[in-house]
Amino acid sequence: MATAPTTLRRGQLRLGRGLSVALLLTLAGFSPSLAPSIVRLLNPASTTRIALAPAPADAATTRAVQGYARVAQAFQSALDEVQPGERRRLTLSEQHFQLYLQTQAVLGPARGAALLSMLDSEIRNQNPARSRRSVFASPEAALDNVQTWLSYLAWATAPGTRHRLAVLQVNAPAPLSPRVVLSNRQGILQAAHAAHLAPGLLAAIVDNEQSGQQVAYGLAGVLRELTDTVALRTTEAYGESGWTGDLSQTVGLTQMSWQDALRQRPRFHQLGMQLDRPFPENEAEVRAALNDPDSNLLLAASRLVGYLDQAEGADQRPHTSASTFVSGPGWHNNPALASSGQTWPYAWNGFFKACLYSSLLQR
Repeated sequence: MATAPTTLRRGQLRLGRGLSVALLLTLAGFSPSLAPSIVRLLNPASTTRIALAPAPADAATTRAVQGYARVAQAFQSALDEVQPGERRRLTLSEQHFQLYLQTQAVLGPARGAALLSMLDSEIRNQNPARSRRSVFASPEAALDNVQTWLSYLAWATAPGTRHRLAVLQVNAPAPLSPRVVLSNRQGILQAAHAAHLAPGLLAAIVDNEQSGQQVAYGLAGVLRELTDTVALRTTEAYGESGWTGDLSQTVGLTQMSWQDALRQRPRFHQLGMQLDRPFPENEAEVRAALNDPDSNLLLAASRLVGYLDQAEGADQRPHTSASTFVSGPGWHNNPALASSGQTWPYAWNGFFKACLYSSLLQR
């Protein structure tokens, strides 16, 4: 027989669920386009995680050792920042060499070098004296996470394999939104081609923004879509969003600010890019454009070219090198952190997602 406290807790749970459903139905009344999101929220998919095998590694040949010598010094310099003891340094160095062999097998030389450079920055940023953001609290945690990602990438992108999207999502080391990304495959490829960017880079930004909306069991995404819709309707009616715009500063697939979008006209002309509509002239028009996935991707790609021009130089166009897999997501999310060499989860995970989608978009 249930006790009174147990009965009370069950009643509270039923009440909480009832209120949640009522809230979602109310939101759907404001924006019918939210219905698919609400269905997914109330009926989450159930998928079992897979025990992934360790990432493959190249053989430790003389040539491999010589290649490692070119990156070992930078890693040792990064370790100097956190001052590990002799035994700990030796263990970290052994793990780093194994990681190098794995990056060569899974990512290849260029992306492997970009990853190891990002890892060096992460470890340097762990020095408290630098007062910089870092993703992890220790070199060990960073190395372990890289190995986890490499195992996942080796499994997810293995030649001749196709995994269900739900399986890809649940086994990822970080929140992932492959369904959203791959459903916008054509738009991503077209925008990347128009801006001369790597498609995987643009896909990683889309994924980071969309997977961030899975917070609170997806309710964050539903609320985001609601605020975007309310701000759009307000600008259509009154010419500007007013206070509703404060709740919807960034819009659409890549969560781009409407103010930044309005500034893209000169670069659009320079790159020969075109929207499928006249270029927006005001807040109402640009919000409408940003709510269209293809237009959003083109505007975000143009903005990213501007940031990469600043980071690498306009003379380095097209910005398709492996290093943009590190810098691109960071510049899109937080230019201040990116320009000061800091590391944080958005940029860190963005690199691995860019590698992932570089493969998946071609299938």
